[in-house]
Amino acid sequence: MKINNNTPALQGLNALHQNTGALNKSLEKLSSGLRINKAADDVAGMAISQKMRTQVQGLKQANNNAMDGISMIQTAEGSLNEVHDMLQRMRELSIQAANGTYGTSDREQIQKEIDHLLSEINITSGNTEFNTMPLLNGGDPIANSGFEMVLHGAISDVNEDGIIDNNEGFVDFETEDLDADTVTGDPNGTGIYDDARLATVTEKAVYKMTELPVPKVGAGFTIDGVAFEYYDINQGPYTGNAVPIEMNDNLEEILTEYDASPGFDNFTYDKPDLFVAKEKGSAGNYMIAHDGGTPPVNIDIQIGANANQLLEVKLGSMSSQELGLTAPPGTPGYGVTANIEEGIGIEMTRAGLNLTEDDDIHYAIAAIDKAINKVSATRSSMGAYQNRLEHTVENLGVSEENMTMSLSQIQDTDMAAEMAEYTRTNVLTQSATAMLAKANELPNTVLQLIQG
Repeated sequence: MKINNNTPALQGLNALHQNTGALNKSLEKLSSGLRINKAADDVAGMAISQKMRTQVQGLKQANNNAMDGISMIQTAEGSLNEVHDMLQRMRELSIQAANGTYGTSDREQIQKEIDHLLSEINITSGNTEFNTMPLLNGGDPIANSGFEMVLHGAISDVNEDGIIDNNEGFVDFETEDLDADTVTGDPNGTGIYDDARLATVTEKAVYKMTELPVPKVGAGFTIDGVAFEYYDINQGPYTGNAVPIEMNDNLEEILTEYDASPGFDNFTYDKPDLFVAKEKGSAGNYMIAHDGGTPPVNIDIQIGANANQLLEVKLGSMSSQELGLTAPPGTPGYGVTANIEEGIGIEMTRAGLNLTEDDDIHYAIAAIDKAINKVSATRSSMGAYQNRLEHTVENLGVSEENMTMSLSQIQDTDMAAEMAEYTRTNVLTQSATAMLAKANELPNTVLQLIQG
């Protein structure tokens, strides 16, 4: 028997420490509900669980983002519903004005309501916002690049298929004055057309670029409502919202490629610098063609848990100008003075459709029809975006659920199994404590030997 070193007590103490440590771990897991509370609990499991946790939280936020995107689209689409109602009312008034039983004074009264409706379309387009962001104003205006377009061909040179037969019949309005009853659209006799059209209702129109756009980074032009913008690849990839044209690209090739897909709405790019109406009549001869332009605005919605998982929503301007309902004063089919509000506090520079003249009324009906079609197409696109986002929300919800289940398998405590482990280590701890007490009593037997 030895008294200097109580080996049984040391053994009991060591077992008690081990059991106490295991008991504390069980208590920690039971109290937190987590199997991994620190890296030492499971080194690989900790790394995997943290990676999966970022995915779960990212999916949850992406779900919220998608629902915000749905709300934004519903806001824009609700405003366009009002624009649709105003356009339908304008068309109704135009049909009314076209009736021969109405005199000039009657049409002037109808014109007043038309003007106010056009102004309200602009106000609605400018004031529709979501989280203070304009939705129907389009993107940042593109700077001018030096662009002019004129009507360059005699109408008879275009056959029913829209093909130019020859160049012999071509005339230039700057050098030859045609019969105003045959061709209109150039009120100042300059041959320059800004938001212009051919007023005849029998044949097709041919437009020509008389001055090619000047390549300049950030500048551009608009043809048939499609905005083009120059960029320099040496300064980085194009990041705008218009159709990009690299500084060294061939303009003819770019226009030919665009005309093939998706193509201009009203005109076909036939040959270098020439545009031919796709159909006869004033509806087919309508063209938006001007310097600079307003491209759509792109709104990226983060719909995934990782970088660059975006849904790009494109929203074009729905102003009366972009819808073809206003033009510079004096343009055939429109008023002679600026009378349409383009926004609160903004100076009026454009004139609305004219319903006081017989020929202009029928052009107005066709122009309103085209505007209704454009708004309908935009609303259809918004509906498709919304349906897509709703499916995205459902998918994100399922992905979050499955990812959370996988994370739970790694990170969460199995309470039943851990409770059994806690009970075992608790009994062992109590047993080790009792045996330690007994081991500490062993040296007392030495006193019995000494006393004996």
